[in-house]
Amino acid sequence: MCRMLGVMCNDEDLLRCAVHQVKDALSFHDGGSHDGIGVGYYNNEEPLLIKRPSANLNEIDYSELLQGITSQVVLLHVRLATVGGWKDSNTHPFRFRKWLFAHVGHLPAMDERRQELLKRLPPFLARNIRGETDSEVAFHLFLDLLFREGKLNELDLSAETLSELLREFVTEVNNLHQGPDKPEMAVVVTNGRIMGAISQRVSVHYSHREGILDCPLHDDSQQSKKLHAHFRGVMIGAAMDSPGHQWREIPDGSLLHVANNLEMKVHQL
Repeated sequence: MCRMLGVMCNDEDLLRCAVHQVKDALSFHDGGSHDGIGVGYYNNEEPLLIKRPSANLNEIDYSELLQGITSQVVLLHVRLATVGGWKDSNTHPFRFRKWLFAHVGHLPAMDERRQELLKRLPPFLARNIRGETDSEVAFHLFLDLLFREGKLNELDLSAETLSELLREFVTEVNNLHQGPDKPEMAVVVTNGRIMGAISQRVSVHYSHREGILDCPLHDDSQQSKKLHAHFRGVMIGAAMDSPGHQWREIPDGSLLHVANNLEMKVHQL
């Protein structure tokens, strides 16, 4: 299954250090190859993307992926394709205006009912879909929900409101699927100021980080240790293998949000 990591933190210069600390939780133990890696981050509140093609899973260097990135928010996704092969437009995260979105799982109705769903969208959203994935269609259903609520361009959206919108989004997606089982869906979405995540039949963990110890990416000076000691952050990971004791799993069928002040809450869907 794919791997996904969302991070919000208080120090853009220490983002790479924090991700390096959790690289073992993001590793793949079965080898093989992936179908693309994507990194989304913010520079002066503008979302930027880096996407790389297929390669060996065991050769992923998360520190190298974030080299040169200074941001308080990042969304990272390693893709193992279920719908659509490797190409840039199929690689998560997806971006629209201030929003970044990534998904782990499979949403069959997004593929089976694709043309019907595209016709439901406002033309400016339908035209923005460039890839073949079920995930990108789902993202645009979320954007359509924001648009219908008059919040697509709202920069100061509260984390609580994001949770309400994600709950509506899950209901819409589930209603599109037929059968006894709900579709697999771990989602992380952010506008650079807040972040939300969904867990439905895919494991989602979170980790609060207070300080960074023994960072191999910086020197061992007292000044460096002092700077790292003031780090604060929240990490959200999906479909991780043996994440370890510093991670806590949220219940299946729940969502969480992270506010701009890094306060986090978990809600039932």
